[in-house]
Amino acid sequence: MRISVMSQMQRSFSIDLPSLIPLQLPSRRHVPHPTFWLIGFEAYLLSQTEKDGVDQMRGDELKKNALLARTLVRTTVARYQTNKEVDPRSLMFKKNVYGKPEVDWQNCKNCNHQPLHFNISHTDSLIACGVTVHVPVGIDVEDKERKIKHDVLAFAKRFYSADEVNFLATIPDPEAQRKEFIKLWTLKEAYVKALGKGFSAAPFNTFTIQSIPGTEEGYSLCKTSEVTADPLEETKKCNGEWKFAPLELADSHYAAVCIEDDQANEGAPMRVIVRKTIPFVEDQLISERIFL
Repeated sequence: MRISVMSQMQRSFSIDLPSLIPLQLPSRRHVPHPTFWLIGFEAYLLSQTEKDGVDQMRGDELKKNALLARTLVRTTVARYQTNKEVDPRSLMFKKNVYGKPEVDWQNCKNCNHQPLHFNISHTDSLIACGVTVHVPVGIDVEDKERKIKHDVLAFAKRFYSADEVNFLATIPDPEAQRKEFIKLWTLKEAYVKALGKGFSAAPFNTFTIQSIPGTEEGYSLCKTSEVTADPLEETKKCNGEWKFAPLELADSHYAAVCIEDDQANEGAPMRVIVRKTIPFVEDQLISERIFL
């Protein structure tokens, strides 16, 4: 996954699996004002269909964020093509039957057809793009200061499973409860996005995300009907199909990454690499971690 930092504090992070091979970015270019140059250059990278879609959006801020998000996807995917000959402009995209965007590899010139998957998420101040090899990926980012208009538990009862609501109810401090609500939201949304079938196919209250006993940041997925009163039995039934990585980005956002477990890796841990980047200008390694 990848994050871009613009002068207006636009950010995006990059998380990938071990098989991805990062390519060298072009050297920094001297421009009178980097912000205006980058916005113009990003529009140059987009297809006509993408440009038309951006033009139909209302508000300069919304249009700018759309440009940044689409540029981030194009430059990130192009960087991880091992033949080093892929022009970000040449990438073509399509949507699956549920509307999730994906690369149209059959119509990609000079691509080596790596089975790359990507997903993108953004807030007003951060854009994140996750890239994986072989397996679907979902990512969600939320501002740590996101306010919840209603009572947290009342709001959770509308969207979360009974077990998740009960977990939140055990947290006495309102601020800590709000933060845990947001963290749980990122985990649940990342799973739904990795599933790639839209929210109607996996309503939030039909599955439970729960911590794995004996781990600090391990989480597993359970269908509502699979949750039991026995924690050991829960772990046995719920582990294995999906892997989760909770993150904090730029000290200002909670994020979560979800990938489908690759059976070829026989349950190997997920390695997550986070980079902060401005496409074609800056690329900085932020962290590299292992999640069970």
